[in-house]
Amino acid sequence: MRFLWPQFLWFLLLLPVVIALLYVAARQRQKRVGHFADSHLLAQVLRQPSKLQTRLPLILQLIALGSLLFAASRPVGNIPLLSNQAAVIIALDASKSMLADDVDPTRLDAARELARRFIEMSPSSTQIGLVSFSDAASILVAPTTEREELLEGLDRVKPAQNTSLASAVVTGVRLLPGRENVPSPSELEPEGFTPLQTPEEPTETPEDFPPGSILIFSDGVANVSSNPDLETQDTLEIASTFAKENKVKLYTLAFGRGDGSVARIDGQTYFVPFEPDNLEELADDTEGQTIDPDDEDEMQSVFKELGRIIRWKLTSLEISSLLSAFSILLLLIAAALNLRWQRLVP
Repeated sequence: MRFLWPQFLWFLLLLPVVIALLYVAARQRQKRVGHFADSHLLAQVLRQPSKLQTRLPLILQLIALGSLLFAASRPVGNIPLLSNQAAVIIALDASKSMLADDVDPTRLDAARELARRFIEMSPSSTQIGLVSFSDAASILVAPTTEREELLEGLDRVKPAQNTSLASAVVTGVRLLPGRENVPSPSELEPEGFTPLQTPEEPTETPEDFPPGSILIFSDGVANVSSNPDLETQDTLEIASTFAKENKVKLYTLAFGRGDGSVARIDGQTYFVPFEPDNLEELADDTEGQTIDPDDEDEMQSVFKELGRIIRWKLTSLEISSLLSAFSILLLLIAAALNLRWQRLVP
């Protein structure tokens, strides 16, 4: 616990002073009463409340006073509160294959629209980040609750060339809260690669990581690897293992039809493949889920589940208002007891 105004803790010294003054006042009151009646007849003249009836309201008042004096220092404590801890990274495929029009109007536009719907459906407390990926993954928006920033980021996604699904997964994992210092899998780096700076040691173990998910919008094509010595399929297995080890589930939506389609892109005709199996494997390996973009009920159910994960969380909170409310409650109880037992309210 810490205090915003620690100097006000000195006010607690007033509490023993008040107790001493009350004790002296009580002794003097007893002496004055003795002047007006014989001590043997006093019980017949005045109704004496029991010690419990006298002391309990006074004790409650003193506790309330101490609580108010303590609240004056503005204490801040870690209070367990229920909060939405959901954090989701949207990974949007921006490769040229996403320009195929076998999904109306194009794979990319359809994926962009569903990503927009997820953002709009999620509770305002859900942290959402945005990554686009083609030859490599690019961070467009770090996890945030600012919806306008995310929607603007979606509009900035432009198609590029190839597709690196593994890069999207690794970047998405490291973008999630608590995992910023997790090192990327060394197998995905080309031989002899040296990072510009050494990553810091993670401060938490995977068991302590908050909930995290990656929502992948793609046609499943994976045709480029950050490490040319590895097969593309091997990079997907490494990436999914990396996600699972860091408590991240992958949810995938596949955009395309059949085994692929012929599309005219930039004035040229191409055969554009569709490989949903890659996305299914990523979801299965991480205990996530493959979502059918055409199944409205399933999609809405998963979107709602991803956007709301309510758990207890220690939250730094100033508790002076709670202490003040507690003090007022004690004073009200003490007043009620005094009114009931002694017919007076101090």
